[in-house]
Amino acid sequence: MSSFWPVFGIIAFIWMMTRHRRRHYAMPRREGPDPRDEQIARLTERVRTLERIITDNDWQLRRDIDGLGR
Repeated sequence: MSSFWPVFGIIAFIWMMTRHRRRHYAMPRREGPDPRDEQIARLTERVRTLERIITDNDWQLRRDIDGLGR
């Protein structure tokens, strides 16, 4: 029974390493642009517009608020 734990530890270590490798290679590889990039760009533009709204004049404020709905 004293040799059971070292053998069990080695087997568990090997199993975990192969499991990690299978997960790593099983993840799909994306080619081309990430679909989230477009959404991030839109949100970034909205944040910039909101920052301008806070700091700009009143007539620009109305124009920018109207532009946010698009």
